[in-house]
Amino acid sequence: MSDFTTFIPESLEARLQDGIQHALKLGADGAEAFISVSRSRRAKVQNGALEDLTASKRGGLGVRVIRAGSKGFRTGLATTTDLAAVDFRDLFAQAWELSALGDEDPWLRQADPSGTDDLPSRFDGAVEAISPEQRIAWAMELEAEARKASSRVAAVRESSSSDGSGASLLLTQKGVRAADLWSSCSASIELAVAVGGERQAAQHWDASRRPGLDLAAIGAEAALKGERKLNPRRLPAGRYPVVFHPEVAVDLLGIVAGMLDAESVLKRRSLFAGKLGERIASPLLTLVDDGRLAEAPGRPALGTEPWDAEGLPTRRNVLLEGGVLRTYLHTLKTAAEMGMAPTATAGRGFGSQPGATTFNLFPLAGDTAPADLYRMAGDGVLITEIMGLHTVDPVSGDLSVGASGLRIRDGVLAEPVDQITFAGNLQDFLIRIVALGSDLRWYGSSAGLSILLEDIALGGA
Repeated sequence: MSDFTTFIPESLEARLQDGIQHALKLGADGAEAFISVSRSRRAKVQNGALEDLTASKRGGLGVRVIRAGSKGFRTGLATTTDLAAVDFRDLFAQAWELSALGDEDPWLRQADPSGTDDLPSRFDGAVEAISPEQRIAWAMELEAEARKASSRVAAVRESSSSDGSGASLLLTQKGVRAADLWSSCSASIELAVAVGGERQAAQHWDASRRPGLDLAAIGAEAALKGERKLNPRRLPAGRYPVVFHPEVAVDLLGIVAGMLDAESVLKRRSLFAGKLGERIASPLLTLVDDGRLAEAPGRPALGTEPWDAEGLPTRRNVLLEGGVLRTYLHTLKTAAEMGMAPTATAGRGFGSQPGATTFNLFPLAGDTAPADLYRMAGDGVLITEIMGLHTVDPVSGDLSVGASGLRIRDGVLAEPVDQITFAGNLQDFLIRIVALGSDLRWYGSSAGLSILLEDIALGGA
């Protein structure tokens, strides 16, 4: 069984501590090292035949040096993927030289040591024991389950089983030592369903921190998605009650969370700038990000970590409560600049400065079953896919994207519809939420549920 030192040996950690001390001797006011190491394996099959079997290892180190000036601080960042170096003094010296450049920032902050790793383990040694043969068998089984679920599955473009593990470590001159060790397993399938001359593509996936994914459920869901697209009709343009599928809700709420990045708010590049404490959504909607969530129903939460990327203990943040905007997502820098409490939501790669992120993002579930939402919708539309949500204007919230789904007739799911134009304003959609489903579903480290909106303009035939 692997442990943390398999990925980041004590000798490597000692060399990083030596580099931090070297930066301080050069005159730095602060010095940090952030290292991440991971390894991944994957088996991919296509129509019953092995197509690819891969294994890879990645790692990198970023060091940040902080230099005080008359009006604030300058930072220098240097990176390397050579983790076998005898020492890293030259890398810290390079960052020190770079810290002489750029503008001074009076709001730069570093965390003091705090918190403990009292969370359930994010690492399962069984992942490391998975053999290539088992990976292939799971990928084959996933394809077989999809074909078993529907006789209309005509081809499988890709069925894959993947797993990986890794570790990260943040060290600072203040004594912060924020370490994390993790593992993950995932399975995905892309297929085509056909009937007559009609053919449609679909895909589905799932992930967990440990082996044991429900391959039958993944395959069946992919097949169902494909069947629901067959022989679509054009939707007459008009105003309809709309139900978002949980997978669409994940994408929509992810866009909302992205607009709550305090850095974007400070630059006035967010629809929600200046709206703290205001109602920006239906009172039914409460949106949470929880970095310490232990379980995401039935499995360890994928986004859970003991510390954020600046060394603060992670926490539960209520972003929207009853539709009211309660907080932005902060780094230490943006929290200081806005005079707000830190939210412990910093993320970073080894080659980047800290930036706001989410860990486990989810809405609080409602108490209405999806079938009841369809009955409430009456003559409406279930939106199962939206294309191009990333094109939402972050300042105005305006969007115009393509969508597809199923017509709802007399409260029951009916024929597929596609080539729908879904246009309007993001905040207007949030205000128009009239019911939330009880069907909270996790997709990686984000969850969604069925959402009923009233009186939405949809373009069609």
